[in-house]
Amino acid sequence: MSKTIIFKVWKFPKLSETFVVNQIVLAKKLGYQVKVLVEEVLEIKENANLDIFKQFKIADSIILEDYDIPKNRIWRWIKGAFLLFKNIVYWPGIYKAFRFTKKKNIQLIYQFDFYRKFRNIDIFHIQFGNNKNPVDLLKKCGFLKSNIVVSFHGHDLFFPINNRIPNNGYYNDLFACSSYLIANTPFLKQKLLELGAPESKIKIIPVAIDLDLFCNKKLKGPGEEIKLITIGRLDELKGQKYGIHAVYDLVKKGYDVRYIIAGSGNNISNLRQKVIELKLEKHIVFKGMVNPSEVVKLLKYSDIFLMTSVRNSRGEVESQGLVTAEAQACGLPVVAFRSGGVPHTLEEDRSGFLCEEKDITCFVSKIETLILDKELRKTMGENGREFVEKNFSEKSVIARWNKVYG
Repeated sequence: MSKTIIFKVWKFPKLSETFVVNQIVLAKKLGYQVKVLVEEVLEIKENANLDIFKQFKIADSIILEDYDIPKNRIWRWIKGAFLLFKNIVYWPGIYKAFRFTKKKNIQLIYQFDFYRKFRNIDIFHIQFGNNKNPVDLLKKCGFLKSNIVVSFHGHDLFFPINNRIPNNGYYNDLFACSSYLIANTPFLKQKLLELGAPESKIKIIPVAIDLDLFCNKKLKGPGEEIKLITIGRLDELKGQKYGIHAVYDLVKKGYDVRYIIAGSGNNISNLRQKVIELKLEKHIVFKGMVNPSEVVKLLKYSDIFLMTSVRNSRGEVESQGLVTAEAQACGLPVVAFRSGGVPHTLEEDRSGFLCEEKDITCFVSKIETLILDKELRKTMGENGREFVEKNFSEKSVIARWNKVYG
């Protein structure tokens, strides 16, 4: 019988977390039984990965993490007392958990009862470190027998997390009880080490992409406009405004360019207003939310990928940037800022160019170089495809995940 992996996430499926879906699919392809434990189930029909959900029957794997705690205080305590008696065999673990936790409330009894059915599951794979509760506590007190694997993705290592969780030893128990701590780039590994994670437990495994979904694009003939593209959530960290400013400078220099911005997010109004202010309506197109097949189509008919991510006002940076690998898989050269883990997602001066964060002059110059040199675009695109096949394909990472799960 194959092992069972429970992926623990928060809200699912979130539009911006395709990499979580990719990891679930990879585990299924490896032959593991998969369950997805979520605190809140979002509308699946509206998700960009609907085709993947259907193909791998992911919706059938979802379990809602609902402790079924009565809202009425009296009934809450009555039911809690019943559950405590029901779980009398686990009293030593419950006692330890109450000793270990700072928040001593009745919810812990409900959590013990809920997780009882998962006590001997082979692996808990926590996606984002801040989704650890109460798995780290239940493991620490000896209740859970499962191996714990944690994938960190970026914002979960920048304190205060979500502007509210301070670093007061927040991950100490998780670091101690986990079998493996997964970083998607050397950049995130360094962040883990700075927070006191044991180096022996850290494994660098990038988010894999299915190369069969991507193909090398066809080059355009001379005289046709150059299509630039950025794909990602529309927010401060993704930095699309720097791409807009770069297009403004390119248009002033007389270049015939079209900039495609794909994605949705809370910064859409500001970005649209910036386009209007700079009178770039004829040169910039907002595509909104796109599904994986639409991403492939957009990349196929583009010429240069702009990775515009920068450090945001909270000090957070891009940890990997999966779409950079996807663009290279489609044969696009990349122009990016040297931010966070982005430099690890391309080969500098072979598959793309790097500029210091927010250096628009450099950014424009590198785009201009690629516009003027069709052969360089072709060569860099070929180098990028080769780089991705070696470092980001499912084939290149599958052995590492087998070792972690095995």
